[in-house]
Amino acid sequence: MNSSGIARQYGLTLVELMISMVLGLMVVFAIGSILVASNSAVTLSDTLADSQEAGRFSADFMNRQLMRTGFDPNDVGFVAFAPVCIEASELICNRNSGAGTGDKIAVRRQAEAGTGSAVTCYGSALKDSTGADISVDVVVTDIYWVEITDGVGNLRCQSFDEEGTVSANPGDSFGNALSLAAGVIAMHSIYGQSNVGPDDDTLNVTTYYNADQVTDWSNVYAIRVAILTEASSSSGSGRSEKNYQLLDSAIYQYNDPILRQIFTTTVALAN
Repeated sequence: MNSSGIARQYGLTLVELMISMVLGLMVVFAIGSILVASNSAVTLSDTLADSQEAGRFSADFMNRQLMRTGFDPNDVGFVAFAPVCIEASELICNRNSGAGTGDKIAVRRQAEAGTGSAVTCYGSALKDSTGADISVDVVVTDIYWVEITDGVGNLRCQSFDEEGTVSANPGDSFGNALSLAAGVIAMHSIYGQSNVGPDDDTLNVTTYYNADQVTDWSNVYAIRVAILTEASSSSGSGRSEKNYQLLDSAIYQYNDPILRQIFTTTVALAN
């Protein structure tokens, strides 16, 4: 039988197999790298958005709330800020702290009965000692601070009837403290004080001080607040050393994969 017309068939050589395996591994590695990078980018974006959401909400909320500082429709000229805390147990006062969860902010305003100003710092109606909506105007002190609970930072607030005008006793609160935003781990504030009185009703800030440095609260015409937030989960990008400073605070140092951001807002008193 003549076999010259039968086409010869050849298999792959060892070299060809090795080249094919290398090329295949390169393709798999490239695809895997793209998938890993894509997953890391999504995780980073999600954690960044988590931190930004808490910070933007908190900064916007504090800005809107602090704009009511010193609200005085009766123009009695009361001081817009509570005094500095003397004892650690004091509630209705401003406290300066260089580290930890930061400062406590205590601002005063006049709440008019039957109007939109007759609400607590978190928006519920002000009630008198009988549980009814207030029927007379009252000076309210709103307290804002940061508290860590079960490892989660929260911006909190509580409103007080400083003079006991409608509550049973001076200093009674209009309800319990409420958490406003999770993910806030520190808040610091400085106060814009004028070293001279108003010039033609123009409130000019000379210098910003922390609460311990203010010498005349009646000449404080602005407040600046800085808020530090952190994401609720790891960014997936590995540990790295990060330093943050909020206004006059000490340096906050971290070495972990958690994303954090600083947000600031400045409010000039309208009254």
